[in-house]
Amino acid sequence: MRVISLPCPHCESRVLARKSRTLSPLFKEITYMCQNPDCGHTFVAGLEVLRTLSLSALPKTNLRIPISQHVRHNAANQLSLNLFVA
Repeated sequence: MRVISLPCPHCESRVLARKSRTLSPLFKEITYMCQNPDCGHTFVAGLEVLRTLSLSALPKTNLRIPISQHVRHNAANQLSLNLFVA
């Protein structure tokens, strides 16, 4: 599995994820370390669930993830089309 990564914000070199910590079902902190020995920057970045693109078949009732406006718009269009077909 590939780890989500980004370049070092200072020197733009490759970074490695060193550890992660789950803070909630929707947010994780990831500690990155720059691989450029002249830079050596270590930093924490966040990985957050922002919106739903496809609804889960096994949803958790206590979890609220916003539905993408694009998905909501398409679903509304489908519903209105189905009303005319019936």
